[in-house]
Amino acid sequence: MNTWREKARPLIARVIKANEGRPLPEIRGALREAYPFGERRYWPYKIWCDEVRFQLGLKKHNPEPYNPKQRRLWDET
Repeated sequence: MNTWREKARPLIARVIKANEGRPLPEIRGALREAYPFGERRYWPYKIWCDEVRFQLGLKKHNPEPYNPKQRRLWDET
């Protein structure tokens, strides 16, 4: 089963590639028009927006590094 992100990822990449070299507002407009999941609400839309930000380089998917102090807390119990 595909996740919303797996379904959105190739479509977003195609739209960005087709609009390469254009200003960011135009690319975002094209992405807005390409939204495939119906109503722009709830989880699918949130995932779509998150993946758009990632592919445009406005967000990183990597979480912050693990805090070793938290691990010690659990190891001491």
